[in-house]
Amino acid sequence: MKFSIRLILLIFLFSSYGCVEESREREVSNFELPAEEEDFEEAKFKWGYINKTGQVVIKDRFDDARNFKEGLAVIRKKGRWGYINKKGEEVIPAQFKAAWSFSGGVARILTFNNKMGFIDPKGNFTIEPEFDLVEDFHENFARFFELGAFGFINKNGEKVIEPIYDQASNFKNGLAKIKYLGDYGMINYQGEIIIPHQFEYLSFFNNGIAKARKNGKYGFIDLNGKWIIKPIFDNAKNFENNLAPVLKNGKYGLINSRNEVMVNLKYDEIWYAGNNLWATVINQRYNYINENGTPVMAKSYNMLYNFSEKRAGYNEGFLWGFLDEKGQAITPARFSLVWDFKEGLARAAYLNGIGFINPNGELVLDPIWKDARDFSEGLARVQL
Repeated sequence: MKFSIRLILLIFLFSSYGCVEESREREVSNFELPAEEEDFEEAKFKWGYINKTGQVVIKDRFDDARNFKEGLAVIRKKGRWGYINKKGEEVIPAQFKAAWSFSGGVARILTFNNKMGFIDPKGNFTIEPEFDLVEDFHENFARFFELGAFGFINKNGEKVIEPIYDQASNFKNGLAKIKYLGDYGMINYQGEIIIPHQFEYLSFFNNGIAKARKNGKYGFIDLNGKWIIKPIFDNAKNFENNLAPVLKNGKYGLINSRNEVMVNLKYDEIWYAGNNLWATVINQRYNYINENGTPVMAKSYNMLYNFSEKRAGYNEGFLWGFLDEKGQAITPARFSLVWDFKEGLARAAYLNGIGFINPNGELVLDPIWKDARDFSEGLARVQL
């Protein structure tokens, strides 16, 4: 019974992610497609795509859409998902129950008989839809779920690491985290145990150091699974720029790999924000500090974003603006909401819609869009 509930939950999570995130084609042949409106009703406002001049290059005619990846974008027409190219041509007809973006030359799809497989850019199956649950490929391996456990397949669809693990992550830098008999460890591409499963929690390695938890406390291990900083902290975050945030007695600070305190433990929260700066919180006020713990801004804010393309959003009062790489405001707080910079432009919400601004804070695409997403491969999906 517990397994059945777990499987139903996992199917829901995987399939819903495909539906809310991201002729020549091979048709799905062993079942009849349901009516288009069975799973989704037709959207009142359609999605299309614009280029960086604001020109509509793909007319708004899709009920849902995703960003372009590897030259193709996932689109939905009523209850079916397919793919278009940058000309707006439906190169893989909308025929799937769910579809995900292309990555590494293949894309994951879910058929209407609730089986997952992978297709190529022409819509041909590279791996037949025979999996109840399978993830996207990372470093040429994809994790799959079978009979209550996780394993891995290769791009031929072969089960190269048998499903024996309670949990498994994607591969990163040659290693995958696994949970076995209640504890975490790591395996390599061959399925060999590199870090024995002995930890209550384990992060990925960064420069040869990984965060781990034992007996409710956090420390850091090396690639041999040995403690280089013993588990004495109430919480910790990964090392970035040779420093890691740690929590003790309710306050955060920064330590180095020798467990020397480099920034005193006095913050309510701290994390790496990019651009060689750390975001900090004291009494619900946000600031950035450098590696020495020196604040880089004379004033603090209600909220700060991480840096993206050397720009970061900030909140003051009920409005948002942008900071440059030194933490200096390049726009006043005048937007209803802002998003990260992507491909040189950032979305900003005005009272009458969403527009795009450049790194100087200048409005370059008028806020005429009911909804919009970030630019990807030179195009942004928008809703009129």
